[in-house]
Amino acid sequence: MTRRRDPFHMALMTLRTYARSGMFAPGSPIVIAEEARRLRLSTTPVREALAYLYGEGLIERSPSGGYLAPRLDVALIRDRFAFRLHCLEIGLALTTIIRVPPVAETTGAPDARARMDQLVRMAGNPVLAEAFQRVGCQLHVLLEPERRVFGDIDEEATSLVAALDHGDPQRILECLRTYHWRRIDAAGALVLETEAGRLGLDLRSD
Repeated sequence: MTRRRDPFHMALMTLRTYARSGMFAPGSPIVIAEEARRLRLSTTPVREALAYLYGEGLIERSPSGGYLAPRLDVALIRDRFAFRLHCLEIGLALTTIIRVPPVAETTGAPDARARMDQLVRMAGNPVLAEAFQRVGCQLHVLLEPERRVFGDIDEEATSLVAALDHGDPQRILECLRTYHWRRIDAAGALVLETEAGRLGLDLRSD
């Protein structure tokens, strides 16, 4: 007989997917009873899952005590990319062995993000790694919008991975700064694309 899936795990996985993919309207209340009804669960595992996601930085707390979908505004996006770059700069400064080994047999942008995570972890500072991972989770919602805004995501990732493979700190630093400042400058377009994607719109011109 198949064992029924753990309710907390089911709620956590589903709600995390919603938050990471931008399915919630930014800043809107997340009503526990409604989510429980949608998932066909009791309110307890949904409440526990939201508390866990709040700890991950994917869900926000309302001043009234409830939960809110993550806000998405230009200033916030710029600050998060700037903070992620700062973590990488610190990680690079603290790392004695600069060459970052491949993480997995993948290509394109996902491998570049994994390699940046590896660079921070190589610094040996767990607090820095945790902060980097947290802001990375908060920026996950922008992955598809980035692909729509920038037409050369895979080429950009290949260049960054090549720099990490080469091991020259100055080259790595230049690539990391270019990567992040490009997104900081395009924060407005990324926010618009994220909202358009949630609404099923296509902002790209023919």
